[in-house]
Amino acid sequence: MKIVGICCSPRKGQTTFQAMQVCLEAALTQDGTITTQLIELAGLDIRPCHACGECKNRLACPIEDDVASLVPILSDPDVAAMIIGTPVYFGTMTAQCKAFIDRCVMFRRNGWLFRNRVGGVLAVGGVRNGGQELTIQAVQAAMLCHDMICVSDGQPTAHFGATVFSGAEGGVERDDFGLQTARHLGRRVAQLATAIRRSP
Repeated sequence: MKIVGICCSPRKGQTTFQAMQVCLEAALTQDGTITTQLIELAGLDIRPCHACGECKNRLACPIEDDVASLVPILSDPDVAAMIIGTPVYFGTMTAQCKAFIDRCVMFRRNGWLFRNRVGGVLAVGGVRNGGQELTIQAVQAAMLCHDMICVSDGQPTAHFGATVFSGAEGGVERDDFGLQTARHLGRRVAQLATAIRRSP
């Protein structure tokens, strides 16, 4: 059983990536059958959807970019959950995140391949109250359109998802509360994904 994390920052290996690592490491502690994979969109060529409709006919997109390399990973039936992480830009997700989400329409059109996957969202803001929850809800809206099962960051915080603050001196590593929500999210995603896979 696999949990895939998608890091939608335009900057490779930076704060959102670091917070996603913490989140996925926590997911691994829940069950010995879980594996994780972290995909960074930084450095990839992910172009906006053209709304051409070609993916209504097959699980492929005519746009020649790096989305094609992600299709086998995201369509793998072993993937039980997805966690999307994005920085907050002007109160919402990055352009990379939106382009990725829009291009994922092919998975909906070709058998609802994300249906019943657990979905979690992590948002990193440059200020403490910089739109993290709005961003999480925007990504969750897309997940619901795929008939995914969205979760909060779980108990004891149990709000919308992982809300991380990168603006303090020392960056996300100094945001104890934010990283706590990232760990809680990883655990909650793993707990529910495991329960669903084991249900008769």
